[in-house]
Amino acid sequence: MNNNTRILILILSCCVTLPLIATIGFTILQTGKHGDLRASSPEKQISLLEKALGEHQNVFLSPEYYPSIPPRDLKSLPSSQEAETATTDTAKFYKLNRERHFSLLILGTLPGSTVLVRELIGSPLWVLSDVSPWGYILSPNLPTKGGEASWNLPSSEALAREYPDITTRTEWMIATAENLISIKRMSLAEELLKTAASTGKCSTSLQVAQASLAAAQGRWNDALATAKEAYRRDPRNTVAAEILIRALTESGHPDKALDVARKLTEQVSNQETLFLLARAANAANSKDEEIEALRSLVKMARTQHQLLGASLTYLGQAYARNGERGEAMRSFEEAVSQPELTKEQRALLHHLIDHLKPDEAVPPKN
Repeated sequence: MNNNTRILILILSCCVTLPLIATIGFTILQTGKHGDLRASSPEKQISLLEKALGEHQNVFLSPEYYPSIPPRDLKSLPSSQEAETATTDTAKFYKLNRERHFSLLILGTLPGSTVLVRELIGSPLWVLSDVSPWGYILSPNLPTKGGEASWNLPSSEALAREYPDITTRTEWMIATAENLISIKRMSLAEELLKTAASTGKCSTSLQVAQASLAAAQGRWNDALATAKEAYRRDPRNTVAAEILIRALTESGHPDKALDVARKLTEQVSNQETLFLLARAANAANSKDEEIEALRSLVKMARTQHQLLGASLTYLGQAYARNGERGEAMRSFEEAVSQPELTKEQRALLHHLIDHLKPDEAVPPKN
């Protein structure tokens, strides 16, 4: 591999991989996977959905809600395919909105949905009108009606009335704080977690959420200490393990991060854990292990019909760093064909492919 190729790989590590990694459908800061309240109260979510559908004619739901909707109500909604496309592509959402004029958006907690929430609340057209353990509600910001007030934390009295049981109330606060972290409303999340801590309940779940907040704010030493304690208490808590791996990596302990990542993928093998294993292996310079994790990640994404651009780009870079030019080129060439890549990302990949070709395969310049 010549020096130009090495330089290009280094450039692409900054210019291509980092923006694309978000499109894998996973972010380490996407928490809310262990909310007991959500798992134990599906009827609450269903009643909220039914109420919204009964009061509004044009509702947009993110696709994760569709299995909970009665067939009679599905007829008034976009198709599940339209909802899925609009959730992962803001331009497609706005196109669908121009056609249907949504009066209410109900978005869930999967990564694609939270990305859309962040996009929409950053515009003047939509207002965040509710956050809960079950997701987010957005309303149109109508200047003719004086504009909508953005959601704020409910009072302690209102929460006590809604959730008289102190444990259930604490679960609500922790799970809602996690969802606030996902959309970068850090001060509100921090305030909720302080209130949750004052109850003395749900200590492990609270520590995981506090670690997530610290990681989201770049306070890696705090994230490391809190995640380590949560993981010690419950080694099977996957969110605690995920944050611990990231914090160990960011704090300069790649070998320890890799050890935790190996244990996590033995326990749970999915896109999130495989990505973390690959990232930890990269930091620990375990090249073969990184490649194997990424190959498994790509295989799983194919099976689940997920976006492949990011994982193929990352795999191509891993092959290139390991001197496997042919495999690197094949991965990059397939990545170029993925629809989610931008024109600039495709151009960078084409440039890298050209420089990975053997010298005799590159046509001489006139």
